[in-house]
Amino acid sequence: MLLELNDSCEQYGMKINANKTKTMVVTRKIKKDMETSDISWTKTGVTDLKHLSENIKKHVASSNHKSNVMDLAVLGIQNIASRLSSAYSQQIELHNKKVRENRYVLSLLINCVRFCGAYELALRGHDESTSTNPGIFRGLVDFSAKLNESLRAHLDKATVFKGTSKTIQNDLLDCMLHVCHKYSSEEIKAANFVAVIAEKTSDVSNIFQRVLVYRYIVNDNAVERF
Repeated sequence: MLLELNDSCEQYGMKINANKTKTMVVTRKIKKDMETSDISWTKTGVTDLKHLSENIKKHVASSNHKSNVMDLAVLGIQNIASRLSSAYSQQIELHNKKVRENRYVLSLLINCVRFCGAYELALRGHDESTSTNPGIFRGLVDFSAKLNESLRAHLDKATVFKGTSKTIQNDLLDCMLHVCHKYSSEEIKAANFVAVIAEKTSDVSNIFQRVLVYRYIVNDNAVERF
């Protein structure tokens, strides 16, 4: 999710810069044409109403008017920056390729988190840096890297984002929890009846832990969400 957000922001920034470039080029060309054309259509205004029809036909048939109409029609459609520079297009292609690779690696990491959650396994131990047992999540990622060349290359070459730190693990869990809450909320809103069960208990440090259970019917089947 974080990679997608950064990717979207970068692509949006590229699009804005390209649009600015196109607008500046077309605007300068129009201003130049205005200086060489009849100023009555651009600055002073038309005062000879008696011959207005003839002047309109003459202006429509002029080369400056036709050129400006064509520039206005393609404004925002043609990417001038990409047409002028092949290196710019190559940079975009390399960026998109890197994004696809990062998304694929991120999907593998998400599947490792889902595997731990499906079997109610703890993701990491107390101290992953010094312990000989790095935890189930790290072990599962290392095992997956032996079977997947893309993931192995990512773990060997990545310097900024590897996806195995506890911060990334917590971010992935938060994102998955948000999706689950959204899905459960939509089911509850669509259900005719909902039963709510609340329970709390205290742990050894005398801190209360509260649990909420929602029970409702979906497609004639009883569903419980915690």
